[in-house]
Amino acid sequence: MIQIKYFPSNTLLHRLDPRTKFLLVVLFIFAEVAFLDVRILAFPFVASILLFVSAKLPLKQTKSTIRFLLTIIVFISTLNAVFTFTRPVTATTHLIASYWIFKLTLEGIVFALTSLMRLLSLALVTVSVMMTTDPTLWAPALARIGIPYKGAFVVELSLRYLPVYVEELETTMNAQMARGYKVKARGGLFARILNTVPLLVPVAINAMLSIYDVADAMELRAFGSRKTRTWYRTVKLRTIDYISLFSLGSLLIVAIYLRTQFTTFWVPA
Repeated sequence: MIQIKYFPSNTLLHRLDPRTKFLLVVLFIFAEVAFLDVRILAFPFVASILLFVSAKLPLKQTKSTIRFLLTIIVFISTLNAVFTFTRPVTATTHLIASYWIFKLTLEGIVFALTSLMRLLSLALVTVSVMMTTDPTLWAPALARIGIPYKGAFVVELSLRYLPVYVEELETTMNAQMARGYKVKARGGLFARILNTVPLLVPVAINAMLSIYDVADAMELRAFGSRKTRTWYRTVKLRTIDYISLFSLGSLLIVAIYLRTQFTTFWVPA
């Protein structure tokens, strides 16, 4: 079962302020969007792997999530390799093989590799940040950087209740399996996904009911009646955050400079 939840620990990534982690994700997004050159994308790709490993997340609880993300990313990248370069988009196209409307080119393979690195890098960074940050800290952290507290609270509720609904889906799945429903049928990952779809109905109904309960509780406490509010939990930048922010700023300057030097799609000669 896919797990997107907070795992407490004492690693460097766990100790960083949520605002620092948020800017870290923004930097990775900029790097992945700004470059088409696979040689430059290799740096954030390796950095995302090192970041995920340094978080020391429990493999038993996270391997299903990584396997699911990797399957989807590889599938999308393979489609890019086959369909993206059905017509020339570079000065020359190096055809490797073709069959009917499918054309496999060197440019397509390189583009698929860049797509794989880009998507996997963003997935690893996002998962690492989400799984190393207490969900209750997101709202005060986002509010401190200028985001309206209503929007910040929506983000916090989403991250807080997502693991709850995943666990509820797992409970529902186990209950149906006890009644003879075969979720883990033959056919691989996609067959399991299709078999899980009927289980989403009761989970969705329970989620809607809980949403109404949360909305009523917030309304009874006059949530949103004031333009500003105080927070029970506060966040504060520490020395490690200032060092990290300085490093992120330096990397951003380097990325902007490299963007002016590597502006085109690169294919090995």
